[in-house]
Amino acid sequence: MKAETVFQVITIAAIILGPVLALFAQRILDNLREKRKLKLALFQTLLTTRATPISIQHVQALNSIELEFYPRKGKNVRAIDAWRIYSEHLNQRRSEDPQQVQAWGDRRQELIVDLLYEMSQCLGYDFEKVMIKRDAYYPSGLTDMENEGSALRKAAVKVFEGQTALKVDIENPEVE
Repeated sequence: MKAETVFQVITIAAIILGPVLALFAQRILDNLREKRKLKLALFQTLLTTRATPISIQHVQALNSIELEFYPRKGKNVRAIDAWRIYSEHLNQRRSEDPQQVQAWGDRRQELIVDLLYEMSQCLGYDFEKVMIKRDAYYPSGLTDMENEGSALRKAAVKVFEGQTALKVDIENPEVE
């Protein structure tokens, strides 16, 4: 085969394969961007809800970590490992002893900070653990509302289960 013919074959192959390979490369890049976008959204949810660990958004985000940071290799390993340690802690049976409850809560705080730190490193952020731990805002009014709501639900359950009676005070209205 002459050099000219070889050159023509290569040119035709390039004309045909070039756009196909470009589309293939673009699809790979789009998939990588989408995976990163999902990881960032998950990280953002966890970071913004770290002060409200029982919020549904926080719980759903936690349960999405293994899915979004799959496969467990490369930069993902440390984030998934931190999640597994945190998950194991969250699923431990808790004591009613106030000191043990406090110790459990302190450990939970350490572990969520570790998880968020590892996720930030995986995503290329240069966050410090102190920033993650200290820079969350949660007003005391929301704490009061949560505590009051919890107390109301517990009291209602006791009434509905027949464990306690509903207290009713009748005052004598002034009769005209």
